[in-house]
Amino acid sequence: MYGEAAGQRLLLELRARDAWNQRDYTGAQKLAEELAAAALEGGDDLGWWNATFLIGECLRKQGLMEESRFVADELAGHPLTRRSRALSARVFTLRAFALQGTGDLATAVEAARRAVAEARLEPDHNAIVIEAQNALIAALAESGQLEDAWTECRNLAGLLDENPDNKYAGQSYWAIGNVAFLLKHITEGVSYHELAAKTLSPTNDLDLWARFNRGSADFRLAAGVIEPETLECIERAELASSIVGGTERDRLELKLIRAQWLVLTGQFEASIDQLSEVIAHQDLLATHVAAQAHFLQGQALSARTSNAEAAVHLEESEQLFLRSGARERAATARALLDTLREQQS
Repeated sequence: MYGEAAGQRLLLELRARDAWNQRDYTGAQKLAEELAAAALEGGDDLGWWNATFLIGECLRKQGLMEESRFVADELAGHPLTRRSRALSARVFTLRAFALQGTGDLATAVEAARRAVAEARLEPDHNAIVIEAQNALIAALAESGQLEDAWTECRNLAGLLDENPDNKYAGQSYWAIGNVAFLLKHITEGVSYHELAAKTLSPTNDLDLWARFNRGSADFRLAAGVIEPETLECIERAELASSIVGGTERDRLELKLIRAQWLVLTGQFEASIDQLSEVIAHQDLLATHVAAQAHFLQGQALSARTSNAEAAVHLEESEQLFLRSGARERAATARALLDTLREQQS
């Protein structure tokens, strides 16, 4: 009887992993939930742990960040997690990404630092260390702690030199390039994104390719880089996303990037229309992403001399950035708002 039950769990696991590989995250989640229930009934603690972790990953891929965090919190208290630094590192990495996705950046940084610390104490788990470093860099960069993020980028680059074939290499070069752009190290940013582009492939994973081009465009724009290559990244992301689909959150984030391009190239009327749609659905976005939409809308409206409307959006931007823990970005919104009010007085 036990052998039959174990065989059924193995079949469920294979089906769940296959759905994951096909990017059917809803289907993978349902199968993982069945697998977790079966493992619990069969007294298979490790099987339950792995299935539950997969549920958390599937939730994150669907943009259900709060739900993913709940799963991470549940796993953090499990005896297996407490006994294994490798498992603990994976859980806190999942938690960091989920917290970043909700816009709770300060807590995301704490979780990612815990993940890195745990991973570095576990020998021969370089893949876990690299993924944890990626989570930490993303959280630091989003919260405006760019010098700290760059320090972690150098640590990550050293790990990649030692592990050039790591499965996270492409995403890691992408993350390092992002921070370089934010620090205005344009040459280094371009160089690392070129390394990422060589490692990532639209043939292997079109969804990841779409997100890479979207992210590359986002950070180029944040650095004020509006050369034709930036527009090409946006257009590649839009084309790839139209093929693979994605969540409503993905669509809004891509629309936000297109709007930022329009603002930076002086196409204010078109950007206002794009941003109005994003803001109308800001409840689907992380807090700091919604803040960016209001900030851009404030910029566009002030350029059109609609100063009263612009001030409303800049005030909202400042408050949302503060709520997410991005204090430097909040200060940027406040500075623009003060300038606007000085012009009005």
